[in-house]
Amino acid sequence: MSEYGCKVCRVLDEYDMERYEEQLLEQWQADSSQRKGYRKLSKWFNTLMLRREMDRAGLSTLGDEAESKYERLQSDEAIAAEVATELANTGVPIEQLRDDFVSYGVIRTHLKECLESDVDLSSGEWERDAIDISRNHAETKITEAVRSLRNKEQLTAGGDVTVSVTVELECENCHARVPADRSIRRGYVCRCNN
Repeated sequence: MSEYGCKVCRVLDEYDMERYEEQLLEQWQADSSQRKGYRKLSKWFNTLMLRREMDRAGLSTLGDEAESKYERLQSDEAIAAEVATELANTGVPIEQLRDDFVSYGVIRTHLKECLESDVDLSSGEWERDAIDISRNHAETKITEAVRSLRNKEQLTAGGDVTVSVTVELECENCHARVPADRSIRRGYVCRCNN
C-alpha cells in the first residue's frame, strides 16, 4: 500500500511542490467566471512540474516556454519525441517527468477524495467543463489533421500553425451570434425577447 493518498500527493511530496496544493484548490473553488475544470488544472499542474525541472536544468522559462514545451509533448509522436530528446539533452529528467504527469481524473480524485473538497456544480460548472472538453478535443483533432495536411504538402505556412476553436451560440430568432463563454458569463445569448 502506498504511503500517499494518490499520485498528486506523491508528486507534490517528491517534487517539493506542497505549497502549490493551495493554488490548485483555489483555482478549482474559484467563482464560476474564474474556476478551472479538471483538465485545465491537470495542464496547469503538469506545466508547473515541467517549468520547475526546466528551471533546475538552467533552461529559459520566460513567457510561455514551459507551456509551449508541454503542449508539444502532448502532440503527435514525432514532435513529442523531438521535444523530449531536446529536454533530456539539457538535463531535464523527461521520462520520469512524463511518467509523473497527472491526468484530469487523478486531479479530480485528489481534490474530491484526498482533500475532501467540493464545489457547487449546480452553478453550471459541469456544463462549462463539457464545453471545454469538447473544444479541447476539437482543437486536438483539427491540429492533427492540419499537421497531416502540412506533412503531405497540401497546406503550407511560413511558421507553426496554431488551431483555435471558438464555440458560438446563435439565437434562432434574431440570429445574434455570441461566443459561448461570454453568453454563459453574462447569462444570455441575446435580449430579443425582452
